[in-house]
Amino acid sequence: MKKVQRQAASLRHQVQDALRSEIVAGHFKPGERLVEQQLCAELEVSRTSIREALRQLEAEGLVEQVPHRGSVVATVSKADALQIYEVRGSLEVLAVRNFIRHATREDIDELRGVLSELAGESGSQHMDGSELLALKRRFYQVLLDIEQSRVLRGLLEIMNNRVSLLRALSMGREGRAVHTIAELGDIVSCIESRDETGAAVATVTHVENALHNVLALLDEMPNESVGGQ
Repeated sequence: MKKVQRQAASLRHQVQDALRSEIVAGHFKPGERLVEQQLCAELEVSRTSIREALRQLEAEGLVEQVPHRGSVVATVSKADALQIYEVRGSLEVLAVRNFIRHATREDIDELRGVLSELAGESGSQHMDGSELLALKRRFYQVLLDIEQSRVLRGLLEIMNNRVSLLRALSMGREGRAVHTIAELGDIVSCIESRDETGAAVATVTHVENALHNVLALLDEMPNESVGGQ
């Protein structure tokens, strides 16, 4: 983890961003302890800064406080997953509709370009899971990077942070990455033809398939929660 720089944003926000990025990227696993002393050493900041950042990430649902253990990366139960993916599906349909209505040709080409990078990475002999996750996040950044989705962007950012706790594990399941690329390809094809109805259906299908994959993953866990102890 890179140490924070003190010049640009406030130190508090930099620490929050650094820890959030590590969790979202799957470098810290659900249920893993976040040891303050270790984080202080890695980021070269005070314990006060770490504690402030952890409180913010707790408010975002990425961190939990566990008695006798302290701060841990949040775990996700079946009930959590069902609610998260239901909300995610509704928001993503709105985002796709907004993109179709307001995106320029250049915006659409950029989205297709990210999808091509995803396809290339997933087909690589030495597939990098963290790179796949980064490209998937980039896909949604492009999708939401229009003025008409400004409010949606904030809502989906919080939701996708929660989804990332599951995505890092679910994308590693055999065949899921390939299916994900195909599903996103269906969405992009509908966007390119400005087909709102088709894009909405493809988006719902993608989210439902992702949920089914996550529920199957949770079924394999002893206590039906990702990262549960």
